[in-house]
Amino acid sequence: MTDVLQIRQEKRDTLDIVYFSGRLDTNTSLEADETLKRLIASGGLRIILNLGNLDYISSSGLRVIITALRNVKKMHGDLKLACMKPAVREIFQLTGFNRLFSVYDTEDAAIQSFSYVNLDENEQRIMDAVVSTLDIEEERQRAERNLQLSENMYRAIFENTGTAMAIVEDDLTINLANTEFARMVGYKNEEFTEVFSLLSFVVRDDLAMVTEFHDQARKDTEDHPKHFEFRLKDRGGNVKNVYVILDMIEKTPRRVYSLLDITELRKIEEDLQHELIRNEEFFILTAHELRTPLQPVVGYLQLVLEDPDSFGLNADGKAILEKCLQNIDHVRESIEHIIKLSGPGYGPEQILPRFKPHYRLISPRQLLISYIMIIRCSSDIAVDIQVRDDLKINTDSEYFFLIIQSLMVTAIRYSTSPAKIEFSYYDDEINHYFTLRNGSAVIAQEILPNLFRPYHVGNESKLLRKSGFIGLSLPVAKQMAEKLQGDITVTSTPETGTLFTLVLPKSSAPE
Repeated sequence: MTDVLQIRQEKRDTLDIVYFSGRLDTNTSLEADETLKRLIASGGLRIILNLGNLDYISSSGLRVIITALRNVKKMHGDLKLACMKPAVREIFQLTGFNRLFSVYDTEDAAIQSFSYVNLDENEQRIMDAVVSTLDIEEERQRAERNLQLSENMYRAIFENTGTAMAIVEDDLTINLANTEFARMVGYKNEEFTEVFSLLSFVVRDDLAMVTEFHDQARKDTEDHPKHFEFRLKDRGGNVKNVYVILDMIEKTPRRVYSLLDITELRKIEEDLQHELIRNEEFFILTAHELRTPLQPVVGYLQLVLEDPDSFGLNADGKAILEKCLQNIDHVRESIEHIIKLSGPGYGPEQILPRFKPHYRLISPRQLLISYIMIIRCSSDIAVDIQVRDDLKINTDSEYFFLIIQSLMVTAIRYSTSPAKIEFSYYDDEINHYFTLRNGSAVIAQEILPNLFRPYHVGNESKLLRKSGFIGLSLPVAKQMAEKLQGDITVTSTPETGTLFTLVLPKSSAPE
């Protein structure tokens, strides 16, 4: 038995004999339909279909043959069937379509008995109805197959993003949650067959904020929040800080929540803020202590130098005091420079040691698609992902996700409308290279050196500032790339726009 359809034609006097071999189904019916239409259009009105080598026929195949019979009858011709195998004959009998055709056991019998039979009006209506019914059935089956394929694809993306995700109804009940979300809240995936409210995992003081963001997502405006942060309480009562990407599912009241556990990063951020305040206070006190004793010295020197004769000061003595005053000014200037140049000793290199990468095989394209589907950029920003479906790399999925998020936010921040953001990939023997290009984004040359400097945090929306979350900056993204033994570089010109390049080694190994 073959999975394809083979078609052969012969001409015998005024008869056309068409041989079908193999399977006549959805995948092969188009070829059969075109063959018969061409034959009829060329004047072939006395046709025999030899089905002796046809192993299987589906509803799509039946539609093709009935359509051919209808068309040839309209042109005062005829079409007969011969040599059907028992399995094919049984299909015709079960559907009742054998009554529409003249069926013969042998090809010779079909040739000898060939004559034209008029198609009356009632038969025409019956045949038209049969063809229409088969067309509808075929379209229904095709739609069901496409729907099943789409559902399987989206479920695979949803389950394998490496990020905790949940689909939440309008009343905040959880409709569907993936394994990562279940693990985050301390449940097994199968336990989510019960009805849970998202609010049951929210710390009491954050309930109003989560409800507000959830409601605002329904408005689907440019100002509605897509990112925020709240405190999550898991099954064991442990409190976690989570960063949320939120969006609506089009034409439904449901929302997609994507959550990242940033508890460790939040703790580090708080430690950093305390360290910044402590160091700032230290430098203020140091400046005061250094400047205070100099003030009276400067005052006395200026008093003497303004009236040297009153103090019996000769020219050499005045020159010496003027030199002292100059040196004191240099000391004061040096103090100012030291205070300006001395920053807190808690930079990005100290931010991540407690946030160790966890390596596993991931699909970059699936993570990118997941992020773009969730963030759903505005209509004037198009995103093109040019990364292979079969590409797999060994890295930390959350690090990769957060790095891409930082690069994406920066590319959009400096963008003008309309914009097109392109993700692409290439490699060599040593490294993977992921590039993000935005031709409409131009970063001023004086800003470029600051993008990866410590504490350079871009402006966030008023709503984010209201929630007190400053976001993940490019210095942290670069430090994450370095933790993965890679790097991030950037170029930006008015001619080419902005290009970020994330380099990750192929031989990555856990630290």
